[in-house]
Amino acid sequence: MSGALFSLSWNGTEPAWLKRWRIQSGASGFRKSQPGRSGQEERGWGALIPPPLFPPEDPQADSSISPLPHLESKIQQTHSLARLLTKYAEQLLQEYVQHQGDPFGLPGFSPPRLPVADLSAPAPGHAGLPVPERLRLDEAALAALPPLLDVVRRRQAELNPRALRLLRRLEDAARQARALGAAVEAVLAALGAETRGPQPEPAAAAVAAATATAGVFPAKVLGLRVCGLYREWVSRTEADLGQLAPGGPA
Repeated sequence: MSGALFSLSWNGTEPAWLKRWRIQSGASGFRKSQPGRSGQEERGWGALIPPPLFPPEDPQADSSISPLPHLESKIQQTHSLARLLTKYAEQLLQEYVQHQGDPFGLPGFSPPRLPVADLSAPAPGHAGLPVPERLRLDEAALAALPPLLDVVRRRQAELNPRALRLLRRLEDAARQARALGAAVEAVLAALGAETRGPQPEPAAAAVAAATATAGVFPAKVLGLRVCGLYREWVSRTEADLGQLAPGGPA
């Protein structure tokens, strides 16, 4: 269509409809080409291009656009990630037990629940807290887990160097805990809830030193405890996000 329009202008005959449009729109007519101007009129072809009917869309400039769909999508994605990692955490725990030998995994074996620096199991009253407060606790626990999982992986590399799948699962768990923690923090920010401020460095170095000097059995028990806490907090995070996910409990 543009070729037909330009050819009509080049033969020196200006159609009546084009003249009327030019007068109404204020566009200038064509001028004959001058040397060095490549046949273009002085104002350029853009003078005949009408302005767009609607300005480009800018969602941020339209205050009527609701942020709720974006928030719901973020919650759903984070909840799906937590649900997936809950399965992975259960697999990690089973894999860990399989490589520790007796008495780990034997029926009736109940290892001592050793304290872990910077981390404890979810409190009994956790489920009764407001959801934002629960998510803040979840995010703090997920931030503390990666260095602890790294300590367990390094100790297992000494005790079970051939357990490559276990070592890989421990490495993946540390990375996944960081990813889930960052996603939970993003949900909190989207909700307008206060996020954690700068936190002190985790006490993983102290745990690593204690594990290195401990005997084999205490080191295995500590590793079991860390893997168990990882499963508990990922599962807890999944449940807490389920309170916000569309279709979840009110």
